[in-house]
Amino acid sequence: MSAPAVADRTRQAQDYLAAVEHELADLPVDDRSALLEDLAAHLEALAAEDDDRDIAVRLGTPASYAADLRAAAGLPARGAPRPSALAGLRERLGEVTAQEAVTVAVRESRRLLGELRPAWWVLRGYLLISVPCLLTSDAVRDFPVPAPLGSRLLGVLLVAAAVAGSVALGRRTLPKPRRVLVGVAGGLLGALGVLAALNGWSGVTPEYVYVADSSSAPDELNPLISRYGPVTDIHPYAADGTPLEDVLLYDQDGRPLHVGFQQWWADGCARVLDQPLAADGVAVPNAYPQDYVLDPAGVDLSRSVPRPAGSCVEDLPRPQVPLPTFPSESVAPAPAD
Repeated sequence: MSAPAVADRTRQAQDYLAAVEHELADLPVDDRSALLEDLAAHLEALAAEDDDRDIAVRLGTPASYAADLRAAAGLPARGAPRPSALAGLRERLGEVTAQEAVTVAVRESRRLLGELRPAWWVLRGYLLISVPCLLTSDAVRDFPVPAPLGSRLLGVLLVAAAVAGSVALGRRTLPKPRRVLVGVAGGLLGALGVLAALNGWSGVTPEYVYVADSSSAPDELNPLISRYGPVTDIHPYAADGTPLEDVLLYDQDGRPLHVGFQQWWADGCARVLDQPLAADGVAVPNAYPQDYVLDPAGVDLSRSVPRPAGSCVEDLPRPQVPLPTFPSESVAPAPAD
């Protein structure tokens, strides 16, 4: 092997290395150095071999060799936009974090729904009995214990039976079509429960909810109705704002005016009418304002549970109402004699 031939191959190797480095000039210094380090050692070994072929013939053109190095290292081709390492790392971390967060959220949601399923079975049985009662009654009396046909005992028995049936149904493994049907029915029942709560019952009203009581007035008499509902009492005042008591009221034909029975009270205590008596001992139902006194039995509105001492309001104040102002009458001077 002659020295001039070796020197010539060494010069070709250096030129080839420089050409490949030029093709990789757009890469960061660290990436370019890592790719060229192995190439330099490889070219040095080729130059020492007894082969007079041009290095470009043996390895390919510098451009193609540089492209192969890029592809092997997973680097972008020359001229393609290269995202920064920090941006790529953030993107990969974001994808991993988002996927893990979604997976964890779905898994935890499924676990929570599985734990709450028995509670839904119980609620479903309760709603099956309470929803019809809430939609077809005054709603206050039927919450929280439904009272179908006016009986809370019957409501408790029906709720217990419905809850037992609902739990038994929930523990069974049903075919998919039946599961879908049961799920849809349960969702509809829950929606009706919310509708009944919003439309019917919104807590015990501050004053009362009118319920007709046949014992408070004869069957042939209808209570007064205003734009706000049945009238249960009348509070008369004099023109100067003085409250009047035991005022007898009649309609345009001389018939006594009767109002409905105020049955519900804010303190939950039952009350009875204490109307004035005429000379013959008969109560005068058209004397106003109506006088209500606590039920001598001392029970609640359902007349089944005794009320604790001091829990009932003894005196029922009149409502605060604005009274009109009447013009004062001018007195005409007496005629002169």
